[in-house]
Amino acid sequence: MAEPLFLHEVIDVVGRGGPAYMAHTVAFDTGAAAGRGLELLGTWEVVGTTGRWPQVVNVWELDGWDGWVRLAQRTNVDKAANTELAEWWDEAYQRRTGGFDRLLRGAPGCPTRAQLAETRVRGTWFVHELSEVRPGAGAEYLAATLEQRAPSMAERGIALVGLYDSVLRDTEVCTIWAADLESHTGLLRDGDPWPATARTWCTRWREELMTPGVGSLLAAEAA
Repeated sequence: MAEPLFLHEVIDVVGRGGPAYMAHTVAFDTGAAAGRGLELLGTWEVVGTTGRWPQVVNVWELDGWDGWVRLAQRTNVDKAANTELAEWWDEAYQRRTGGFDRLLRGAPGCPTRAQLAETRVRGTWFVHELSEVRPGAGAEYLAATLEQRAPSMAERGIALVGLYDSVLRDTEVCTIWAADLESHTGLLRDGDPWPATARTWCTRWREELMTPGVGSLLAAEAA
């Protein structure tokens, strides 16, 4: 199996434009994104009481390194000739002011988009972690997350969505979990033991919460 690669986007949106921007992204996945070497895994709005706002997070699964080449060629090297993408960007800029992207590598045990679809992982409340680790410790941290944290989270009905190491930085990891408000609140109320374990590898540890865009792969209807 090809090495799983993902594009992680943090987008600063304008005002209350989060839902409209996510809808624009979902529509893009079935239109202009075709042939670019990537598919949308998820789009979420950051819960403002837990992180920076207003902000949207997107994760795209790349078609391996060949997909990365197609994406880089069409959106950067040949950007001036890509009129279809230019039109999408012009509309998107009405709802965003900028952002920050990361190229991520799926760690061993990281679910793929196809696996998430097959197992019907869904959520209304997602846990999004972007943490700093000691240089080179990302693989160890993510292996421990899979072995130690994923089983205890599953017992609470919280499913692993993403287990990522940064490709272009050696101090950054990302995890994403699908939950609902009740299950995650129970974790916080009972006292999540993971932060103490995470400090074995992490120099800074941070989570925020997100809600999924309507019509995206991992979105479940709110109760």
